Amino acid sequence: MTRKEYLSILKYNLRNLPVEEQEEAILYYSDYFEEASDDFKVMEEFGTPEELAQSIISKFASVPMAKFSKNEKSDGTYSDFGGEKIKNLDIAVGTAEVVLTAGEKFCVDYRGLSRGDIRCSLSPFGTLTIENSPKLPNLDFFSHSEKQGANHPRILIKVPQNSKFDVFRLHVGAGSFVTKNISVSVGRTYVDVGAGNIELKQFFGGSANFHCGMGRLCYAGTLTGLIKIDCGMGFVGVKLTSCNEDFSINAKVGLGEAIFNETKKSGFGILGKNEQRKNHFSVNVGMGKVSIQTKNLTEDKND
Repeated sequence: MTRKEYLSILKYNLRNLPVEEQEEAILYYSDYFEEASDDFKVMEEFGTPEELAQSIISKFASVPMAKFSKNEKSDGTYSDFGGEKIKNLDIAVGTAEVVLTAGEKFCVDYRGLSRGDIRCSLSPFGTLTIENSPKLPNLDFFSHSEKQGANHPRILIKVPQNSKFDVFRLHVGAGSFVTKNISVSVGRTYVDVGAGNIELKQFFGGSANFHCGMGRLCYAGTLTGLIKIDCGMGFVGVKLTSCNEDFSINAKVGLGEAIFNETKKSGFGILGKNEQRKNHFSVNVGMGKVSIQTKNLTEDKND
């Protein structure tokens, strides 16, 4: 049985779960296969797809609900996630302003949002999901009142300092996401921004996948392995700190610009022709700009 067939049968046997739970389970085990690189051993470890599906369904059924409190002003808090170990963070932001900071325990506070506009859940795989619906604030654009827009949605996410996550996923539509006074370690990072703004500082991670439409994405910390960057019309800035690794790069540039330390490519062309190393940046730039800064980056400047 191939990996594709195994996952297909697994998905079929999970058909009675909610769609988001099915998707999370398939994504988790797809990543597991990818990391293991030995499909036969993975199948041997988990048994048949039917057996694994029953185990997953049992896990979802036993996951405790997060404790929730709310007042009359569309403010609320999600906390007490059952004492389970949180291995992954999956955050999707519509138009809210979000801050990730340090706290004694995992906690989500929000202001200016009704409960229907935000969802928090913890899966049996240890994934804490925080979703804010892509709904614009209640603004009256044709009113001259000075009070319009006063109830702007805000979310404060607290995690223990120096938390370690296997996977960090972040999607921002037209909102903003910034980190303050927090340091985290991440195995794999997936970040997607549409027209919003993302600032990630003191992130110490492995591989990463950054996608930017018309917004702004800034990352400061460490990265290793394969780093993929796709930039349409926005800006992506990567600053690697305390870097003791050598990196290679291959950047395809359209009408935009790619900067790699002191090397720059503007307009149609390719930046970086050296042999791909273990730590590598694969970059596509449309009309936007990508800037990568690292102390020990070696690449061929003759483009």
